[in-house]
Amino acid sequence: MYNQEPPPPQYSAQPTHRFDNVRSAFQNFSLDHRPHLHRSSTLKGEIVAGPLLRYIGTNYERNTYIGSCLVVSTHKRAPNIEVTVRPASATPGSSKHHHFRRNLNTTRTYRLVGEPLDVFGEGYTFWRYAIELPLTHEPQIATYTSDTFAVTPAIAQHQQQPPGFDFHLPSLQQSMRFMFYSCNGFSDIPQEMKDKFGEKEAPLWQDVLDRHQIMPFHVLLGGGDQLYQDRLLKEDFMKPWRDEKDPKKRVAMTLTKAMRDGFEHFYFWNYVINFGFKDNPVIAKAFATIPSVNMWDDHDIIDGYGSYPSDMQNADCFQVLFANATRFYYLFQHHTTPERATQHGMIRGVHPACHHIVTTLGKDIALLSLDARGERTKHDVCQPKSYDILFDALYRQIPGSVKHLLVLTGVPLIYPRLTLFEKAMDGAAGFNLATIAGKTGALGDIINGQLNKWNGDPELLDDMNDHWTAGNHVVERKRFIERLQQYARERSVRVSFLGGDVHCCGAGRLYSKDMKQKEEGDPHFMVQIISSAIVNIPPPQALLTILNQNSSYVTFSPNTEEKMYNLFKRSPNGNTRQNKKLMGCRNYCAGYVDEQSGKISFWIQAEKEVGVKGTMGYLIEVPKLLFGPSAKRHLEPSNAWMPNQHHSQKPMPANPMPSIPQPHVDNNRPPPLPSRAAGGFIRPPPH
Repeated sequence: MYNQEPPPPQYSAQPTHRFDNVRSAFQNFSLDHRPHLHRSSTLKGEIVAGPLLRYIGTNYERNTYIGSCLVVSTHKRAPNIEVTVRPASATPGSSKHHHFRRNLNTTRTYRLVGEPLDVFGEGYTFWRYAIELPLTHEPQIATYTSDTFAVTPAIAQHQQQPPGFDFHLPSLQQSMRFMFYSCNGFSDIPQEMKDKFGEKEAPLWQDVLDRHQIMPFHVLLGGGDQLYQDRLLKEDFMKPWRDEKDPKKRVAMTLTKAMRDGFEHFYFWNYVINFGFKDNPVIAKAFATIPSVNMWDDHDIIDGYGSYPSDMQNADCFQVLFANATRFYYLFQHHTTPERATQHGMIRGVHPACHHIVTTLGKDIALLSLDARGERTKHDVCQPKSYDILFDALYRQIPGSVKHLLVLTGVPLIYPRLTLFEKAMDGAAGFNLATIAGKTGALGDIINGQLNKWNGDPELLDDMNDHWTAGNHVVERKRFIERLQQYARERSVRVSFLGGDVHCCGAGRLYSKDMKQKEEGDPHFMVQIISSAIVNIPPPQALLTILNQNSSYVTFSPNTEEKMYNLFKRSPNGNTRQNKKLMGCRNYCAGYVDEQSGKISFWIQAEKEVGVKGTMGYLIEVPKLLFGPSAKRHLEPSNAWMPNQHHSQKPMPANPMPSIPQPHVDNNRPPPLPSRAAGGFIRPPPH
């Protein structure tokens, strides 16, 4: 261990320069109906979105926490933000200023430097603040303040002057407590249905914040559909597209300037409405107090994007749509641009719009977040080369202390097969196909009517094509899982899957048939957590019943099976359940590692009463993996991986993490996927 705490990182003023691809302001587009927000009393300008926190990773050479903060405002220069870090054990004093009853040497204050990433419309600047804070041998609380933060009830609850927010830093020895969620919004459904499910109150997010007060989360894992763009189809600027009844003419349509401007306007303000304190104060508070690691899914773009036929994906409408969705996804959710994403902790795939994430959540947990939309086609979730890039990063970047690898895929890898419905489509007129995969609203109605408003194709099954077990993706899914099995064998790392999208909750598993009672030693034992949706409504119970009946075990390989857990013996209200595998209640998943046993606990928190705060927890415990020579390091004391552990006076090594063993030759290595082109259509360049 260290004889003294590591020194804080040194900050220097960073030059602020306008990003090369900044958009020019609208000249002829009215923004009169933009939301009203409070103006700063000290700087002329207004904040329309933020602050939004993002976690990037941990630098184990410098023992520093790396993240960023985003503020979107009309200020001509970056608003001032200061961060004060104190031990979590320190007791706040009674002063309205940030004084604490402790040795002042344990408190450090840093001034963050804002950098403009992009500008929208009439001078709405995206200000990015790099965060690098020292980690110590005890948990800490970081409080960040600014004289430009809007005074709203959500902020005033902090009772600080000036208003500010806290977020939590783990100790060097600690793994992060995380919250996984998906489907954070409503499809285009009637307002009375939204009111019934508590659109304004956000009851599950209130439950998250209540839990955060008792056992603070270090990170939010956004599993896709962090907001819904579904109402795009009903916007006025889309009228020419809607009015064109000839599918061929619609696909061939060249957008007018008004339509192009409309896309840009829609995506920007839809983020402001969904992420801002003005319209979503509960969710905005969560995003301001718990750093996020996000990955998009189709609704962050448009329902089913990537699974449409190539002529639709190549249409001018979809090219412009995707360019705007990409631009604002990277800005709002990752505080970067596609061109700079690799500088800010992301891993580029084959296409410039595709970026995966590999990072650590403390010493015991690693996260692999797969970008399953950035280069998706009807035939491929990701390109073969993209998997090679991702696994190369996994082997190079993940330290030897890691016991658990969380693989986030958006759509679940393990889920009851939908083959029955694909085959039954032709004779199933009137069957609710859209909601099988959790789709509701405008496109759900269109699919159910056997006609899609985007291109007029009959019987379009984009929801079926979205699933990993669809015929187009089944080989790709098998190869992906086999490579993860190989990684588990070589590194003795337990792999678990996180998935959402389907608007219900459940859990499944892969396992070796000859090791059912020896899960800790089975490298092929992999649990799938299904958690969806935190906001959107569940599918009809009848459909979940059909899926439950169609969820017997599946043979993955000669000695490996996959199966759903009978997890839900009782509903959150206490009633006995018939469907024990899938439950149509809104939910989220809280997780943490038990430091003594090395188990990871996943708690699926399901809504007790529709529209009312309060959840019931369902526990899935996953043991660490002890397999092969690499398992020895998991049997060492919990602090054995720490640098300078014997109080040596020698200088620290350049890399304090244990060396990462090179993968040995594995005779069971899966064959590579065949290389092929990007699925038949050309994606637009990101802006």
